[in-house]
Amino acid sequence: MRAGQEVKPHPAILHGEIVELEPELGYGFLRADDGQEVYFQKDGLVTGAWADLAVGARLRFREQDGEKGPFAVDVAPAAA
Repeated sequence: MRAGQEVKPHPAILHGEIVELEPELGYGFLRADDGQEVYFQKDGLVTGAWADLAVGARLRFREQDGEKGPFAVDVAPAAA
């Protein structure tokens, strides 16, 4: 690292389970392993197929703060 450069921390990878899914509208909610509910959108899915998601499916994600609360980004099915 060069002098004066700042290292940005990367948000932790979290895991959770889908608790609500609106497939036609392109969004859902998941419950993180810490119990917090987090909103996610179809365009936040980076691997896997939206059509393959279902309530109860395990996902991994990164959390970001939004105007209306936390939301998930970099969403992907969790490895079994």
